Amino acid sequence: MRQTEVMGWEPLPNRTGPRQLGDALDQVASKLKAPRAQVLKTVFAAWEELVGSVMAAHSSPVRLVDGELVVAVDDPAWAAEMRFFSSELIGRNNAAAGENAVNSMKVRVRPH
Repeated sequence: MRQTEVMGWEPLPNRTGPRQLGDALDQVASKLKAPRAQVLKTVFAAWEELVGSVMAAHSSPVRLVDGELVVAVDDPAWAAEMRFFSSELIGRNNAAAGENAVNSMKVRVRPH
């Protein structure tokens, strides 16, 4: 039977050790012109809370890049509704996220 050699772990030079995952995600997000990880979590995970259960049943956030929130809806009527309330929904998202991460909203109807 062949024995395997166990190697110890050492951090790379000039590294202080493990980092928090959120910090690493924030660094990647900033390079992609996306908001901090906590902001994305707030907008995407709390969507129903932010827009209400009825609107959330017909819509979902798709992406948030460079201040623009793209939302997909399942019907043109919901697109009109979402656009009508866009200013209020942008305000709710920013209030929940604790910063002005959303500057504009683009609404797209999902293809059937």
